[in-house]
Amino acid sequence: MGMVVRNDTLQEPVLPAKRSRDRSARAELAQETRARLLEAARTIFRREGYQAATLDHIAETAGYTKGALYWHFENKQRLFLELIVETIRFNQQRFEQLLALTDADILRDEVAAWLDRIDEDEVLPALGLELEIEARRDPSLRALHQALVVEHEAGIAAFLQNYFARTGARPSLPVTEIAAVLITIFKGFALTRQNRPGPALSSAGVARLLLGLPTNPQL
Repeated sequence: MGMVVRNDTLQEPVLPAKRSRDRSARAELAQETRARLLEAARTIFRREGYQAATLDHIAETAGYTKGALYWHFENKQRLFLELIVETIRFNQQRFEQLLALTDADILRDEVAAWLDRIDEDEVLPALGLELEIEARRDPSLRALHQALVVEHEAGIAAFLQNYFARTGARPSLPVTEIAAVLITIFKGFALTRQNRPGPALSSAGVARLLLGLPTNPQL
């Protein structure tokens, strides 16, 4: 009669709490990877332009493999669009922070300071310019580009409506038109600053006038 060998070693069960922690850790790691890839893409696209930028260079700059990049973004176009959407979302959060200021004078000063820094700090005009060019070349991008423009203009117009109401300034144009003009100005100056020799021009003077703010003599 054969002997039955019993294995009395008990396997430690995987508790739901441990599985939850593991999923949470993986989700945090994925978010960190995505954020670093977007930050690298922001740097490369702004410096080299859409056409010259490569996914290999973006992945290398972020410190990941190209495979890791493809896990989050299916191609260069999708990465570029996600970067623009993320930047628009960040700007909307900035508008909300500004409108949370309760003092009208502080709100006015903060908006003026933001406009003065926009050419140096803000990447969206340069990205928007790149998207404008690519949308003319690629019909599949055109509808996506138009939808993003409409969304961005609407967000700026809503902010301007609140800004003028809070500060008591009178808009010289309907806020929807001011929003469209501001976007056009920022894109135009982004292009000019890339190609014009000599001291860099600033869009702040024109933008300040549209928002009823005095010009800054230091710019």
